[in-house]
Amino acid sequence: MRSYDLSKRGDLPLYEYLYRCIRDDITAGAIGAMDRLPSRRALAERLGVSVVTVEGAYRQLVAEGYVEARPRSGFFVASLPSLPTGTAVPAPAAPSGREGPAAPAEAAPRPPRYDLSHGSTHASAGAARLWERSLRDALAHEPDSVLYQTPPPRGLPRLRQAIASHLERARGMTVEPERVVVAAGAQAIYAMLALYLRKSEVVAVEDPGYAPVAKTYAAAGLSVRHLPMDADGLSARALRASGARVAHVMPSHQFPTGRVMSVARRYELLGWAAEDASRLVVEDDFDCELRLSGRPVPALASMDATGSVMYLSTFSKSLASALRIAYLVLPPSLDADFDCELGFFSTTVPAIDQVTLARALESGAYASHVRRFRNQMRQVRDALVEGLAEGPAGSRLSVEQQDSGIHLVLAVGGRASEREVVAAACENGVALAPLSAFAHDRENASSPDGAARFVVQYEGLSVQDARDAAAALARAVLTLP
Repeated sequence: MRSYDLSKRGDLPLYEYLYRCIRDDITAGAIGAMDRLPSRRALAERLGVSVVTVEGAYRQLVAEGYVEARPRSGFFVASLPSLPTGTAVPAPAAPSGREGPAAPAEAAPRPPRYDLSHGSTHASAGAARLWERSLRDALAHEPDSVLYQTPPPRGLPRLRQAIASHLERARGMTVEPERVVVAAGAQAIYAMLALYLRKSEVVAVEDPGYAPVAKTYAAAGLSVRHLPMDADGLSARALRASGARVAHVMPSHQFPTGRVMSVARRYELLGWAAEDASRLVVEDDFDCELRLSGRPVPALASMDATGSVMYLSTFSKSLASALRIAYLVLPPSLDADFDCELGFFSTTVPAIDQVTLARALESGAYASHVRRFRNQMRQVRDALVEGLAEGPAGSRLSVEQQDSGIHLVLAVGGRASEREVVAAACENGVALAPLSAFAHDRENASSPDGAARFVVQYEGLSVQDARDAAAALARAVLTLP
C-alpha cells in the first residue's frame, strides 16, 4: 500500500492534495492500470486522516475517469491510452449554463406551473444584485471615455485579462489575454466558428446534443456528422470513421445527457487531433463552474499542449442569458489565421458591459456569486431528487447525471411512452422535454432498459418549487401504465 506525506499539502485541502498525489501516480505509471486501490478505511487509517477525506479524493478521481468504482469490489485504476507528446496533465480547477431545446416534443395546452423543459432565461436575484453593484461602481469610477468607447474587435484588453485570470483560477488554464475573443453570447461564437471552420468541410457533433450548434455549422455549408456517445463520451471509433476534421464536444458536462467525458476518452480525443495538423477540437464549456458535487472537472484545453483545442464558454448560466457575453480562446497556432479570416468582425458587446463584467471578475464578487449560486442550486437539486425518490412513485423514477450541472436526466419506468409521460405531466402542471427531442438520430437517445428519459432543467425553481414539482410528477406517473 502506497503512502503519502500530507504535510507537504501547503494550503490545499487534505482531500485535494491526496487526489493530486494518487492522480500523479496513476499518470506516471507508479500505479498500474486495473490495480485495486486500498479501501477508503484502510487508506484513511494508514495516512491518519478521516474516511471522509479519502472519500473526497476517490470521488474526484472517479468523476474525472482515472478510477472506476465497482460495487462490492472497490476502486480500480482505469486503463488510459497514451497522450500525444507534450500534453500535460491538468491541475484540478478551483471551485468557482445552457438554454433549453427549441420546444418540448409535446406542446402544453396551457402554460405549465413548473417548466422543466427549458433553462431559465432570467437572472437570479444574486446575479441581478451583482450586476447592479458592478455597474454602479463602473459609472461612479470609470470615465465616459472608457465606458462609451468603441471596443477593439476582440474586446477590451481589461476584460480579456480578467477572463484569462479567471480561467487560470477556475479551469486550470494558462491563457494569454491576447488570444481571448469576446462576443455577444454563445450564438455569436458559434456563428464565428462556423465561418472560420468552413474550409474544414466536415464537423462532428455529439448526438444527442445542443441543436443550435449543428444548425449553425450546417447553415455555413459544413457537412455535420451526428455521432453517438457511450458512457465515456463521444465515440472515438465513430469519430475516426466520420471523416471529420473538427469535433465539437462538451467534455465537462455534456448537454443534454449530463455526462462527463472520461480522462481516457479525453486522451483519445487529443491523440486524434494531434495526428493531423488540420484537425481541431472545439471545447464547449458552457456551464463549467456549476458542478454541484466535488470540484469542477478540469478543462480539456488545460490538458492540451499541441494547440489542438479551441475553447469557448459563456456567462449566460452563471449570470443571465440576457447579458449575452461569451468568449473564445484561440490556440496559439490559429491566432494569426483567425484575424486574417475574421478580423473584420467587431465585438458587439458594449464597452460599458465589458467594463462592468471586468470589475466583477477583478474584485472577486463574481467568484463569490458563483459559490452562492452553486449552493442554492445544490439545495434545489437535493429537494427535487429527494422528492422524486421518496414520493409515492419513487420506485418508478430514477435520476441520472445529477452532479455535473444544473440539469439532470430523469428515467421513468413502466410501459408508458414518452408522449404519454409528457401528456400526464402536462395535466399536472409540469412541462417535460424527452431526451430524444435533442437527438438527430433517436437511436442515439435510446437505452437498453427501454425507459423513457427526460431532460430536467431546474435552475428556475426555488426549493419549495422543486418539492412541489416532484410531487406533481409523482401524481402524473401514478396515472400511467
